[in-house]
Parts: sequence; C-alpha cells; structure tokens
Amino acid sequence: MAKRLWLTILLAILVWGVGHIYLGFIKRGIVILVIGLILAFVMPWFIPYPYIWAIVIGYKIWQIWDTYKYYKKLNLGQTQVKI
Repeated sequence: MAKRLWLTILLAILVWGVGHIYLGFIKRGIVILVIGLILAFVMPWFIPYPYIWAIVIGYKIWQIWDTYKYYKKLNLGQTQVKI
C-alpha cells in the first residue's frame, strides 16, 4: 500500500514518532516518541525554561525531517532502510 506524504508529515507534526510508525518503522517511532516525551516532561525540571523550548523545537523539526527522509527512501524502492 502506498503511503501518502502529506499524511506522513501531518502525523509527524501532530505526535512525535507517529509518522515513522505509519511508514512501518515501529521501533524507531516508539523510540522517537519516548525521547520526545522525556524532553517535554522531564527535562524542564533540569534545564531552564527558555532553553528547553529550543531543544524541544529542534527535536521536533529533526524528527519531521527524518520522517520525510525515510518516506523518500521507501518511495525510491529501498525496502531495506537501515535504522
């Protein structure tokens, strides 16, 4: 079944790792989700407030880009993508 780019990116924007899970990279998606939750809920206890936003937003942008990268690899016919 062909995956849609717009849906993949939308899922990645809404919830960390769900775009990867949608593409079939379940372990990677779960790891990204857990790390995102740790960044959002645990790190504020240890890092000052303005800096945590930069880290969380940077992580969010990275995981959206990573989802897009894996989507492109799958569409180029690379069925075996190294994780």
